[in-house]
Amino acid sequence: MSRRFWIGAGLGLLLIAASIGAQELLSERERGILGEPNGAPRSGEELARATEELSSLMRCPVCQGLSVAASPTPSALAMKVKAEALLALGYDDEQVLTYFESSYGEFIRLAPRAEGYNLLVWILPPLALALGVALIWRRLRTGSESSRGTATTEDDAELMAYRERVRQEVGR
Repeated sequence: MSRRFWIGAGLGLLLIAASIGAQELLSERERGILGEPNGAPRSGEELARATEELSSLMRCPVCQGLSVAASPTPSALAMKVKAEALLALGYDDEQVLTYFESSYGEFIRLAPRAEGYNLLVWILPPLALALGVALIWRRLRTGSESSRGTATTEDDAELMAYRERVRQEVGR
């Protein structure tokens, strides 16, 4: 039998268990991390959409460059199934992300929270871009001023003396 069949069968069994009272499927540790569900249980199309959105916010621990939604690895599929089961129980997105952070750390989030040192990730790129634009603008502005002939007579005198020395050395 194909791998797809087994994955589908596993998903089906997990969803059946979730609808029968899946709160018992959570271990004591998981219940301690998650607490009580903050939302209403989801099902059907709403559950599928919420699972897809949530799994697109999490980084695959194997691929590291892909989201859980985009990754074909077994670990990403297992994470997606677990996220779907938790959403079906009524846990909200933040609770599910916190659950996965307890195992993988904040690295699991594709977009880090904007707090603490992570705030630098959100502030430094626009700041660096603004600084670069300001430097380029200043450079272009000062370059155009010097091309307008704003050199002083002192600069001209030095340039003339230099040219004269070069002519003497070359022998013209």
